Amino acid sequence: MTQNRIYILPTAAGVGFIFLLLMLLLLAINYESNLAYGLTFLLVSLFILSIIQTYANLAGLEVTALRGHACYAGEHAGFTVELRAAKGRDHEQLVLSWEQGTPLTLDLTDQRVAQIELACAAPRRGWLYPGPLKLETHFPLGLFRAWTWLDTGLRALVYPKPLPCRAPESGGGDGAMESRRTRAQGFEDFNGFSRYENGVSLHQVAWKVYARGQGLHVKQYAGAASDEVWLDWDRWPAVSEEERLSGICYWALELTQREQPYGVRIPGVSLAPASGEAHRLRVMRELALFGQGA
Repeated sequence: MTQNRIYILPTAAGVGFIFLLLMLLLLAINYESNLAYGLTFLLVSLFILSIIQTYANLAGLEVTALRGHACYAGEHAGFTVELRAAKGRDHEQLVLSWEQGTPLTLDLTDQRVAQIELACAAPRRGWLYPGPLKLETHFPLGLFRAWTWLDTGLRALVYPKPLPCRAPESGGGDGAMESRRTRAQGFEDFNGFSRYENGVSLHQVAWKVYARGQGLHVKQYAGAASDEVWLDWDRWPAVSEEERLSGICYWALELTQREQPYGVRIPGVSLAPASGEAHRLRVMRELALFGQGA
């Protein structure tokens, strides 16, 4: 941290302390009391030492911005920051916060390096820039406040908020409308249980049935054997743009959990049917940045 970027001012308690020193000094002068002089000079020394210690509590501290963590709109995005203490020095009562975030307080005494995660509200999809990071302290006596602002350059990707909704007509290839309806209905219609076989996803296991001592069974959905499912922008109900993105986001997560391959078509982007975490991340990124550029 650059030391010439550390600012320091007295707190309300510090201003009151200055007023007390002035009153003691006037008292000492008025009554020519050596005891009053001694007390005044002692408190002045304490005041000066407080300035030095408060400033030193930030000086030499190394702050490294590591990464931002994706989230969904309406949640809080996390940003990981590393703090490293100056050699041979402790840092106590450090307070870190984003301009719109919740403050976090920590000490660097026994541990010399600490990684912390700071939260910042993410009201909208797209890239979230938390802004400068504020680092401040009132240590040791609370008479002074030292602070600095750090430009971390961090950002986090905010996905659309997933909103549960009925699946629209879906399909790919040259299938007839009837077969497309069968596949779309398969997103929602429960079709009973079957015996568990090796290789079946654990997400499909009926754990409540197993808890009743009836053995391992797998939940089946009508149309689950479909080889292609498309989440198509043009086939989505006529709702607002954000609601449409939220609906596609919801079904992308649902199909990923079922390990069912699916494709996504939104204006300007077409992702071929696939499954797995890598496919989910590609889909979420395209939905988050739709209409905003990279």
